Amino acid sequence: MRIRTASVLLLMALLTGCAVRSVYVPTSQNLMLFDDKKQVQGNAYVGTNTVQLQLAHNPVNHFVAGISTNYGAGLSIYEGYLGFYGYSKENAQWRYELLGGGGYNSNFSQQDNAFLATVRKTNIRYETYSIYTKAFVQPALGFFSGIDMYKLRYSFAFSCRGSYLDFKTYQYREVSRDSLAVNSPRPYLVNRDYSNKGIVILEPCFTNKVGRKNLSAVIQGQFIVPLMSEIDLHYANLSPVFLISVGIQYNFVFKKQKDPKG
Repeated sequence: MRIRTASVLLLMALLTGCAVRSVYVPTSQNLMLFDDKKQVQGNAYVGTNTVQLQLAHNPVNHFVAGISTNYGAGLSIYEGYLGFYGYSKENAQWRYELLGGGGYNSNFSQQDNAFLATVRKTNIRYETYSIYTKAFVQPALGFFSGIDMYKLRYSFAFSCRGSYLDFKTYQYREVSRDSLAVNSPRPYLVNRDYSNKGIVILEPCFTNKVGRKNLSAVIQGQFIVPLMSEIDLHYANLSPVFLISVGIQYNFVFKKQKDPKG
């Protein structure tokens, strides 16, 4: 049992770790799916070499705003989004929302074949450097319920983010360690520049939350599906097609003010 659990944790670490250092750095999707209560929602995800923080608020009913940041070695991401949401009248079990937003990404990474190095040893390393802006829309639908006996709340949600990535700068280089060692005049095996190019990406996503009171655990799995690209993805080391994120969520719910006695 311990071996099986360790294998699952290792796989999740590999999926998370290799996902964040490629031409496109995917971020965990923020599914707020509020009900009629005014609240502030905060999420945190920690990967093998990144930390992502999300914050959202519904200042008025059916309107939501949020921000997201992601930091790591050579990586910085800033995103913001606005949208509207709704919920079923009976216990708000079914909830939906539509978000739209944008972001800025700066990413520089040098790796020795990251994910492939765990499978086979090679003598090649690569480096990527990209600066791009991002525009996206994200519809979502979720089901919320609870187990009263254990005072647990849970939810299942599906979302699908569609993004356009506008690369102001993108460089990809493959380097041979042997050629560097002998000071070769051509150290780069591959040297590509795809600046001022774009990619359209679709990201279907499933999110499960389980918690008590205001604190919940979050597990999220999302696919990455490039639809159109002006970049040759053979030289992009695009992240694996399926990624797993694990994090925590805290909801601060504003108490309703009592009517003053006359």
